[in-house]
Amino acid sequence: MHKTHKPAGSPRQNRRLGWLLLTPALLAFGVSYLLPFAMALVRSFFRGMGGEFAGLENYADLLRNQTFLLALRNLVLLWCFVLPLNLLAGFVAALLCHRAPWQKHRFLFFLPAVLPAAATVSIVYDWLGRFPAEGWLSGRANSPVVGFVFALLVLWKGLGYTVLVLTAALSSIPLEYTQAAQVEGAAFGAILRHIYLPLLRPAFALSALLGVYNAFRCFREALMLGGAHPAESLYSLQHFLQNNFTNMNFARLEAACVLLIAVPALAGGVLLARVMRQRRRRGG
Repeated sequence: MHKTHKPAGSPRQNRRLGWLLLTPALLAFGVSYLLPFAMALVRSFFRGMGGEFAGLENYADLLRNQTFLLALRNLVLLWCFVLPLNLLAGFVAALLCHRAPWQKHRFLFFLPAVLPAAATVSIVYDWLGRFPAEGWLSGRANSPVVGFVFALLVLWKGLGYTVLVLTAALSSIPLEYTQAAQVEGAAFGAILRHIYLPLLRPAFALSALLGVYNAFRCFREALMLGGAHPAESLYSLQHFLQNNFTNMNFARLEAACVLLIAVPALAGGVLLARVMRQRRRRGG
């Protein structure tokens, strides 16, 4: 006897069921993230903790603050250094893992991302000759070398995400594409330029977004390396937020939080819209 299968619901019913199942997560996201952001956005237009309306004064004060500009400069420099190397090294590692006998061991690249911050900092200290924490705060440590070492640490911790994403994307490319190109006499460089790179654009975009996000996740390492007031090349936006919270400068803190959330969200939305537009064009 053949088993009878119940007919699947209509697309509208499936869509309603999907939204119903997604409702608890949306409520949790709204209460945990959207509501505090809305409160911070409203309070950023008032002076201090009082009710005096200040308009954009808090934002103007923030953009004139030298420590905020220092932290912003360090973040941009970190992205300019880490993101290209992350994508390049991740792509090379993904190519080596792709269809290799040891492909399943690609998860070893993800190991640094799950290491505790204390273990990561201990490894860095061992690599640098067991420098004490005071060495990172000394005048000698104010050289760009400290920022360079921290950038290597961020690269090391975030490389696993790129390797996993690009390896999965390479595995999704039909083997017939490369086999047909090889039959036509295409070299590996031509296959790389005309098959792999065009089809991996969404995976590269996702890896870049993860790289931007991972740059914010290494604050614990920076705090353990340099303390609350580290060398200039190690000073981050998280240091700025923590120090302003400690000093109870809530107006500046709220303005900074709004900028740090709104600007990356806007950039991510633009990038996502571009990827979706390209996907619709290919589908059409």
